[in-house]
Amino acid sequence: MDEIVLVLGGGGARGLAHVGVIRALEEGGVRVHAIAACSMGGIVGAFLASGADADRMEAVAREIRYADLLAFGEVGGVVGGDGIATVLRRYLPERFEDLNVPLSLTAVDVQRGELVILRDGPLVPALRATSALPGLIAPVEHEDRLLVDGGLLNNLPVDVGRTLARRPVVAVDVAVPPDRSLALDGDKSAWSRLREWVQPQRAALTGLFMKSFDIPQALVTRMRLTMTPPDVLIRPALDTEFGVEQFGRIDEALAAGYDAGRGALAALRDGASPPAPEE
Repeated sequence: MDEIVLVLGGGGARGLAHVGVIRALEEGGVRVHAIAACSMGGIVGAFLASGADADRMEAVAREIRYADLLAFGEVGGVVGGDGIATVLRRYLPERFEDLNVPLSLTAVDVQRGELVILRDGPLVPALRATSALPGLIAPVEHEDRLLVDGGLLNNLPVDVGRTLARRPVVAVDVAVPPDRSLALDGDKSAWSRLREWVQPQRAALTGLFMKSFDIPQALVTRMRLTMTPPDVLIRPALDTEFGVEQFGRIDEALAAGYDAGRGALAALRDGASPPAPEE
């Protein structure tokens, strides 16, 4: 398997595991021909498509101050997206057309109720859109549309990847499991950065909203995978309680992604299917 189409799903900080998977693919001599992605997977995919290797992506992840990603004052979300856009512009090219590898991102037009595929034009606004979690991060006005996170309808866009090239499709699912426990008592491990500005009661509501988003997202992903399965599905063994906001757990995420990527490669070399992921 020399060339693949890589599909990277959303999952916030859990998406740092994508970098570990990419490192394993690099070591295995696997080249990425095209990328379909959503949310945090889209951001990692953009770095990969721009020519960054796993070492470079890890270095960027470690040097970013995640407090810089938080911006306030925009309508439609607890957090605005200007901070995210500012950080991304430091590292990424201006347009999709400047990337070395074709990249397709999923987003949702909330006005029309439609799934949107973004693959040309300005890159950073598209990355903002694919990662604009409804209710938490403000939506993006882009190309006469009001866009939010593609995870609402297609968090692991294997079907999009199938349209990009006649290559094996390898998909990496890092979504929060729907059985993650919900803390309504102000657990200090959750949304700690937000709580400097947001009242604890509102933070608890944010956690409840996130949980309510995770459950249908998991159902939609399962249905889509049944209809359009990838050739290889990788689910890094991330802790169930590893939250989308826990960027400080980078070492854990990288290790889980690397181990899962190596496991998939080993199974492929042996001519067998990778171990079935746990539901």
